[in-house]
Amino acid sequence: MRRLLTLILAATVTLAAANERIPVNHVRFSGDSSQVMVLTSGVQDGSGLGTASLKVFSTATGAQLYSRQKTADAVPNTLRWNLLSTPPTPARLSAYGLTTGAMSAAKYNRVYPQPFPQWSDGLGVGQTDITDVALWSVPVPIKLSVYALPSACPYGDLLEPGSVPAGFSLTVNTQTIHQDFTLPAARACAARYSLERVDVRGNRALVIVRAYGPGFEGPDATPIFVAATLH
Repeated sequence: MRRLLTLILAATVTLAAANERIPVNHVRFSGDSSQVMVLTSGVQDGSGLGTASLKVFSTATGAQLYSRQKTADAVPNTLRWNLLSTPPTPARLSAYGLTTGAMSAAKYNRVYPQPFPQWSDGLGVGQTDITDVALWSVPVPIKLSVYALPSACPYGDLLEPGSVPAGFSLTVNTQTIHQDFTLPAARACAARYSLERVDVRGNRALVIVRAYGPGFEGPDATPIFVAATLH
């Protein structure tokens, strides 16, 4: 477990930004690829506090299996270490087979033009984008589509002018692995989305999408994790 913590901490660098896009530091699949973990950490835009989050998902069902988060007046590196080393996390990661193996190397990892998020980074209502990603031996199209959904957004006046709350669908080749029919409360004001990262091990995948909604000094880009078995 200590070797896992050291590898994760050594591989991550975090910078503060004007508004919030907490970086994804680390993705790891279990030995049989049935679970995947993702670690994020950074500095919150409004409070200036450090934050770190660990989530584990089933790649068979997409369900979230485990989640822990720490936010404090501490550097992200310290919070990541505390998050990973504090019980019951070490035992849970071991039980899920996530304490061995190598870190995942992303098949696709978007590079943003600015160090802080902008509305223009994402797709708005009625827009679709197809990104070809070499998941295996040949590029596979990943389609992100954005469409309006009813929502009681309490911060509508802070949305980009002319925009409305929206959901998204995500299709890998011809397989739809995510489709919003309603907006969860956490995304009540999400108006744009972008494809950020794709990790694959065998036929198991973790796709990370950013949802853009009102933040402290502009849009926040909140990560959404879609775990799936690809057919």
